Amino acid sequence: MKRSFLEGLFKDLEIEDNVKKNIIDSIMTENGNDVNAEKTKTESLKNDLKVKEGVIEELNTKIKEAGSVDIEEIKKQAKQEGFEEGSKEVEEFKKTNALKASIKGAKDFDLVCSKLDKEKIKYEKDDKGEYKVSGIDEQIKDVKEKYSFLFDEENDDGSNNSEINLGGEHKEPSKGDDLEELEEVMGIKQEK
Repeated sequence: MKRSFLEGLFKDLEIEDNVKKNIIDSIMTENGNDVNAEKTKTESLKNDLKVKEGVIEELNTKIKEAGSVDIEEIKKQAKQEGFEEGSKEVEEFKKTNALKASIKGAKDFDLVCSKLDKEKIKYEKDDKGEYKVSGIDEQIKDVKEKYSFLFDEENDDGSNNSEINLGGEHKEPSKGDDLEELEEVMGIKQEK
C-alpha cells in the first residue's frame, strides 16, 4: 500500500492535516509490520526449500551410488565372513578340547587353565585335523605342585582316584537274598 493512495482517500475529509497524517502513519506502520511478517515467512520458506532441495540432491546421489552396488557380491562377502568366523570358533573349540584332554585329573579346568602361561602353549594339527598340545607338561607339573587341591589324587598306576569315600566300613554285598538281609536289618524278618 502506498502513502499517496491513503492521502487521496483522506483528502476530502474535513479533519486537520495533523490528524490525517497520524492516521495515515498508523496505517502505514501496521501495513509495514504485516508486509515484513510475510517477507520473513517467505524467506523462511525459501530457506526450507533450499534445504529440502539439498537433501533431495543428496538422496538422488545415494540412489545412483546404490544402483551400482552388487547385492549378490555383498551377500557372498557376508556369507564368507560368517563362514570364517564360524571356522575360527570351531578351531578355538578344538584347541580348548585338546587342552582339556592334556590336563588330566583337573577338578576345575578353567581354574587350572588360568594358572597356565598361554603364550607357551603350542597347538599343532595332526593328519586327522585334530590338535595336539605341547609346551604344557612342565607348566602342569608346576601347577600340580603349587595347587595340588585342583587335581584328583593319582594312584600308583597313574590313574586318577575319583572314588568317593563315604566313611565307615562298607562290605562287598553278599550273594544271598538281598530282601532277607534288608528285612533282618530292619528287624522285620518273617519266619519261613
